[in-house]
Amino acid sequence: MLFLLTNFSVFWYVESSNKQGKYMKLLGLTSLLLLTSISSFAIECTGERRELIGTEVKVTKESLVHQNIPGLVKLTLDIDEAYYSVTQHDDSIIAMITLGPDYTNGNLFKGDFDSNGRMRLSSVSARKTYILECTK
Repeated sequence: MLFLLTNFSVFWYVESSNKQGKYMKLLGLTSLLLLTSISSFAIECTGERRELIGTEVKVTKESLVHQNIPGLVKLTLDIDEAYYSVTQHDDSIIAMITLGPDYTNGNLFKGDFDSNGRMRLSSVSARKTYILECTK
C-alpha cells in the first residue's frame, strides 16, 4: 500500500512540476521512506500457546502484527489471556509475554538476536506454556 501511494505521489509530482531539481529531491525522499518502511519489517515473530488438557496438548500459534508507529518497530499479539510484544531498537530487542487478567505477571527479555538471527522467550506453568519466537 505504501509503495503504491509512494509511486502515485512521485507520478503526480512529475506531472505537476517542471523543475528537475525538485523532482530529484522528491524521488530521493520517496526512496528513503520506502527503504525505511521495508527495513522496519525485517523482523518476524510468532506467539504460541500450549495447553495441557487431560493427556492432549492444544497448540495455538499466530504471527505477531506489525504496529504502524513512525520511527519504531513494534509487533504485538493477543492469544486469550497472553499478550506478546516485541520492540526493536537497532539490533537489540525488548520482548515480553505478559499474562492476564491483570497483565502484571510474565517474562521480559532485553538483548540481541543470537548468531543465527533468532530470539526465543518462554513462560511456563503447570498446564500452559507460552512461547515467543523472532527471526530477522
